[in-house]
Amino acid sequence: MVNSRKTNPLFYSIVILIIIFYSPLFNLKLDKGVFSLFTLKECTKITGTIKNSPVKTSDKKYYYADFILSSMETKKNEKCSAGGIIKIYIPSALVEAYYPGKLYSKVKDKNNFIYETGGIFSFSGKFSQNKFYINETLNGSYSKNIKGKISRFRALCRLQFKRLMYSWKNAGGLLLALLCGAREYTEDSVSSAFRNAGLSHILALSGMHLSMFSGIAMFIGKKSKRKNLSFIIRLTALILFVWFAGFSPSLLRAFICALLTLTTCAVNDQKNPDMLVILTMSFIIQIIISPTDIYSLGFILSYSALAGILIFNKLFQIFYIRFLPKTIAFSLASSTSAQIFTVPVSLYKFRTYSPIGIIATSFVSPLITFFIYTGLILIILSLIFPFISNISGIFMNFLYTIIKNLVLIFSKAPVWSIN
Repeated sequence: MVNSRKTNPLFYSIVILIIIFYSPLFNLKLDKGVFSLFTLKECTKITGTIKNSPVKTSDKKYYYADFILSSMETKKNEKCSAGGIIKIYIPSALVEAYYPGKLYSKVKDKNNFIYETGGIFSFSGKFSQNKFYINETLNGSYSKNIKGKISRFRALCRLQFKRLMYSWKNAGGLLLALLCGAREYTEDSVSSAFRNAGLSHILALSGMHLSMFSGIAMFIGKKSKRKNLSFIIRLTALILFVWFAGFSPSLLRAFICALLTLTTCAVNDQKNPDMLVILTMSFIIQIIISPTDIYSLGFILSYSALAGILIFNKLFQIFYIRFLPKTIAFSLASSTSAQIFTVPVSLYKFRTYSPIGIIATSFVSPLITFFIYTGLILIILSLIFPFISNISGIFMNFLYTIIKNLVLIFSKAPVWSIN
């Protein structure tokens, strides 16, 4: 790996780009802002397309999402075309109108919509600090073209999945967060425990989740004993997962890396491609197709963690294997390496750091992996044989209880903080 850095110009290109992007000497403004004839304060109505699945705010009053503007309107009913991306904040009562266990009777039937990626909406409300807070949904639909129909189908699939997971109670809430990034049904105490134990990365959709689906697809592909078919199966699995879960900055990084790895192995017939080269190529591709991700915390932590693993993992393996069993040593080495670059970011952003996360990851991550694989199997079986859904839920909640208690124990450990 050291040799690959010496001979790889991409590596040095990335170092230069990082200095440019994150150094205080440069003040890059990648967000082009809003294009409109009116100022934001004048506008009370907006129309456009939801760019990503809405996420609930910490105070639970709203769901926020990126919104691609197409037009704006003032109080005087003056309307003009608009462009750019803004943050919209949708009241929870509107978003959750169709959600199981979260029905709001005060929301009228005519105002019930499924707020998901690709939805075309008109809202009334007001801007505050460049964020649009919605009072009422005036209209909502999905385009009649193929793209719109696919977006609507995805929205319905996510809604149905939430209904199935709701029937599994707390275990379903955790599985929902792990498989599609929706945390509406995750216990607040559990979310806080994951954060305090330095395990927030496990709940965030990333390479770990994507690699599981790729692994399942690879197992199925090997059974066919045909390389072309195996490639198609793995590629399809990757695309379907990110399509269903949504492109967060960290998941987009994982998808690009997986796609480059899969393609490199197929084209060059390599079993172990240089992952540092893959990571640098992924970095360049992502900032080209989604430049606003550069300053996203998920983007920074995702690349920092993987870079740490690729650069320092072997060094820590040599250190840990001297006094620990091989399996534990390798797990601790990966966890420690991942935090080499992420710790400074966490201290700068949150002013806190949980050192217990290095050890906690080694114990909790395998359990989460087993939890996800088991959940996927039981979901499929429950869809085929609905009568086993309740039994499946009971078993999943048994696993959930083990994970929850373990995370709660780790969350009691001291946390470093700086003023």
